[in-house]
Amino acid sequence: MRVIETSVEEDLSLFSRYLWQVRVRHRIFEERGRQVLEVAESQAAEVVRSAYDDWHAGTLILERRNSDAGSSTLKVGLSLKRVRETALRFPVLSGVLVLAVVIFPFSLPIADGELTVVARWLTLTDLTTDAGLLESIELWRWFTPVFLHFSVLHLVFNVAVVTDLGRRVESIRGSKQLAFSIVVIGVLSNLGRYAVAGNPVFGGLSGIAYGLLGYVLVSQRRFPDQPGWHVHPGFAFSLLIFLVLFSTGVTELFGLHVANAAHWVGLVAGGSLALLGPKQHG
Repeated sequence: MRVIETSVEEDLSLFSRYLWQVRVRHRIFEERGRQVLEVAESQAAEVVRSAYDDWHAGTLILERRNSDAGSSTLKVGLSLKRVRETALRFPVLSGVLVLAVVIFPFSLPIADGELTVVARWLTLTDLTTDAGLLESIELWRWFTPVFLHFSVLHLVFNVAVVTDLGRRVESIRGSKQLAFSIVVIGVLSNLGRYAVAGNPVFGGLSGIAYGLLGYVLVSQRRFPDQPGWHVHPGFAFSLLIFLVLFSTGVTELFGLHVANAAHWVGLVAGGSLALLGPKQHG
């Protein structure tokens, strides 16, 4: 099954070695002036596409290194140096994700009805007082619920989606645009969720995740020649299917209450920001 077609000038030898290392059977050949990578099993196609995108984005590092014996070895993954380089390349995205991970232990007790000192300052309204949303001057609360997560799965899913989509926006549009988009999407999705449900106890990066999805999908339509905007159709489709499915309320039958309003508002907000953005990159 054909997975990748690229220029014959691109050196795929290192990527090919990585695929063999993770036991993906494949072959690379030239056809009509193009370089084609073909896999033996169709189920490996998505793994290869994802790895190829990560390699080009700099989140999968493959390099040759001479050992003491003089032989060439392959180092896969991110060393501490690479982590630092990635953080410097995506400072806004890295900052948001680090905050979410650091705050997680302090927000987890909310799921059991407990309010930690840290979480108290991040909820949409101050839960220790009777002050309403518009009665408080603590405007940071309109945004900070995005850092609250109530389970490991909740956190991991949001981090994975925001990482994939956020790096595209930051690498193409820049850190300032990503920061602006995250703040706008976060505030609007939080307020939208509160307007529909009226309950200030919620949180998570999922509103921003769907906002970035909207941003990337609209940008992909506006700039089809920019490969950085191209997400795998299966990835985008699955997120949209989850959005529609969860909006039916089926999850509530199992005691899982999803902030669907935040997801819809985020999706529309992100798409609108991309639509109103510059007509050209750079």
